[in-house]
Amino acid sequence: MRRHWIAELTCALIVVMARTPASMAADVTAGAQAPLSLARDGHDTVPVYVNGHGSYPFILDSGADGSAVYQWFADQIRLPKEKGKGEDLSGQTGSAKVAMYRVDSLSLAGLPIHDVKAFGLPNRHDAGRQAGVLGNDFMDKAVIAFDFPCRTVEVYPKPVDLGAVVGRDAESVKAGIDPGTTLLTLPVTVNGFAGVAVLDTGSRRTRLTPSFARGAGIDTTAPSFHDDEPIYGTSMNKLVPRTGPIGEVRVATAVFAGAKGQVVDLPVLAQDFGGKPAMLLGADLMGRYRLVYDHEARTVWFQRSRCPVR
Repeated sequence: MRRHWIAELTCALIVVMARTPASMAADVTAGAQAPLSLARDGHDTVPVYVNGHGSYPFILDSGADGSAVYQWFADQIRLPKEKGKGEDLSGQTGSAKVAMYRVDSLSLAGLPIHDVKAFGLPNRHDAGRQAGVLGNDFMDKAVIAFDFPCRTVEVYPKPVDLGAVVGRDAESVKAGIDPGTTLLTLPVTVNGFAGVAVLDTGSRRTRLTPSFARGAGIDTTAPSFHDDEPIYGTSMNKLVPRTGPIGEVRVATAVFAGAKGQVVDLPVLAQDFGGKPAMLLGADLMGRYRLVYDHEARTVWFQRSRCPVR
């Protein structure tokens, strides 16, 4: 399987959050909550315990096959490195071989995963504080509700009563999967033009391929568009996106009117979708909803939050 981690890399801040005893972590209960905290680089982070210590800020990332740690953090807590030459990891801007680290446990809201082989990520290039990433290996153990307006994540360990999580009459959406990865996909239209969207809670911004933008009638040379901060991936290649209004985005039951996004030629989308219109649906647009995510069942729900959209 080709391993993916497609949140962007844009920071190198060597700061460790204060440690508290592992006993302060929440017990595993149905619907245990954790806060979504906004990092200085705009990413949402959650408090994760690593080998019983923490908490540390991690990105809870539906765009990551497996969990990962940034190089500075692996060095700081002296994680043991797996023997061998590492593994190939595909990011937004390309692929690279990365080291693998052994982690006894990663825990969020009291739910742990054990004996984790975590990818080693290059240090970031912006002002974020992230220590690592929790990927789909963690989310296969639970149903996760990203309540972006309420600034919380709800973790429901399996087995779970879905009716209690989403309501008895909630409309579910069956997702596809990006071949060779664990990433979930949904059909999408931008201004009525059809393509495919990868659900990527680890990407701060929604990003379209240039071919998708052209088909959707988006002119990135217009004055309403501008060059934005560079995107760095696992390959550490630098790409400069054009950011501006992209119109109306429809994904399953969710409608995003007056959306803004970035247009950039991402190798990961060209590689995985053969040049077809494709996009990353990022946290900027999903932030209008409560997203319930059952990765193992390839099912999602877009719901109105009880909290106002900020």
